Amino acid sequence: MQFLRRHRNHVVADILAGITGAVAGAPQAMGFAIVAGISPLYGLYTAVVPTIVGALTTGSVFMTVGPTNAVALVAGSVLLSYADNDPIGHLFTLTLLVGLFQLLFAVLRLDGLMRFVSNAVMTGFVTGAAVLIVLGQLFHLVGVDEHGGGNSLLKVWDWANQLPHAQYQTMIVGVLSLVIIYTLHHTRLRGLATLIAMVITSIMVLVFDWQNVPLVQDMSVIASGLPQVTLPNFAYIPDLAVAGLAVALLASLQAAGITRSVPQPDGRVASVRRDLMGQGLANMGGSFFQCMPAGGSLSRTAVNVSAGGRTRLSNVIAGLLVAVVLLFLGRYIERIPLAALAAHLVIAAFSLIRFDVLRLVWRVGFSARVAMVVTFLSTQFLSLEYSIYVGVIISLLLYVYSSVRFVELVRLIPLGNGLFREDVVPGVLPSSDPVILSVSGNLYFAAISKLEELLPSPGDADSPVVVLRLRDHHFLGSTGIRSLDNYARLLESHGGKLVLAGVEDDIRLQLVRTGELRRFGSDSVFYAGDVIFDSTSHAYDYAKEWLHQKDHSPVNGN
Repeated sequence: MQFLRRHRNHVVADILAGITGAVAGAPQAMGFAIVAGISPLYGLYTAVVPTIVGALTTGSVFMTVGPTNAVALVAGSVLLSYADNDPIGHLFTLTLLVGLFQLLFAVLRLDGLMRFVSNAVMTGFVTGAAVLIVLGQLFHLVGVDEHGGGNSLLKVWDWANQLPHAQYQTMIVGVLSLVIIYTLHHTRLRGLATLIAMVITSIMVLVFDWQNVPLVQDMSVIASGLPQVTLPNFAYIPDLAVAGLAVALLASLQAAGITRSVPQPDGRVASVRRDLMGQGLANMGGSFFQCMPAGGSLSRTAVNVSAGGRTRLSNVIAGLLVAVVLLFLGRYIERIPLAALAAHLVIAAFSLIRFDVLRLVWRVGFSARVAMVVTFLSTQFLSLEYSIYVGVIISLLLYVYSSVRFVELVRLIPLGNGLFREDVVPGVLPSSDPVILSVSGNLYFAAISKLEELLPSPGDADSPVVVLRLRDHHFLGSTGIRSLDNYARLLESHGGKLVLAGVEDDIRLQLVRTGELRRFGSDSVFYAGDVIFDSTSHAYDYAKEWLHQKDHSPVNGN
């Protein structure tokens, strides 16, 4: 009792947020199940078990774990291959695999890799998924059957050919639902918009006795009761492994965006790794209770925050209330028109198409534009699980491309008192005059060839000396070390020398382990310190002294 009195305000706020989350989440879960081509019942199950488990195990206090648009679409794409071979059994195994992969991402600390999928790629994928969802629901909106799926162009052609056979009663229900949901989304009743549309259209179909309007019961019986314990079929794992990894990647990427954009109650950003672990446990638990793959839901999380949720209790209550719906309202759910659910999905899909983000990516540059367009087209003409891999590969190629392209070399002219002026790199090195060159960009192996192109040639110079500044670089690798070794030998063949300045500890260790520190000479390597350009100044003074001693050595006749 003392706990309740101390946290009374939080409890009340969480109860209200949980009610709002259940009201908004239950219809959404049913709709996303339809997107996956399965019974709405499995969507409702997913709004119970993964939502509760996710609320208790993720790092984010506010994140709601449940069915999502894109994940449902990919899951449906996977299940198409097993339409005649136990699709529901494959569904539960897919959910298990998604959970296992997400848990593996967390255990292996791969959360940082989520940053390597660019915003351009994710924008193209999410936009493509939204288009597919809209095209898929056009058939439900007008009351005709889809003949065979295929790519987007075939879907549009199929729908257009069947439009003359559309059922006007179903069209009325669909259009009315669209109007109600869209209108209420711009009012305080936005959280109830879909529920209100479903209630109104269900009553209308019942009153007017429109028997030709397809209902949820025509697709599946909604049996009253909680999900039963069902073991996934482990024999399906080899066939579903590739698809499971793709769905896990997508769900994890979407959730990582939520983690970074929705701060904790204290203002901190939650751990992406902890959120991955929580989602993995939610999916693994859900796979034993007839659930479809789940992930962090942006729309459900936004509803939870806007409804005033304070703690994890709000999502727990939301999941429990959906369970209550399953226990007592199954026969009423069966009376919901499919066109009303389709209307909700169309509006939800359009909300995923962010024209401001599309415009931003388009204006950024050619590479971002290509990444977005190619990923978008892959969603329209490939199976979605493969288009995810296309997006990942494009992101990695863009990273390599940028690593190679954005390597710069500038000359630093000493001005005295530790100050330097930037200048262009000479095409040919001068004789007996140290040249300071500073490297910026990325020095991973793919960029080393670019650096080699930028380094000036000794030409016919006598005793050319280069001071190469490497501050803030932490990796050279065997490719980079070998390249510097070759350049040092080239300078030495002209009686010159290569001096390294601003060397960080990571590169020092690489030089020591490979034995190259002895090759360069420990007196020719100057390490980075707390004072900027201090090691560069010392390296430059050393280079001048080295030339002075060389010019006055007995070998030169002095």
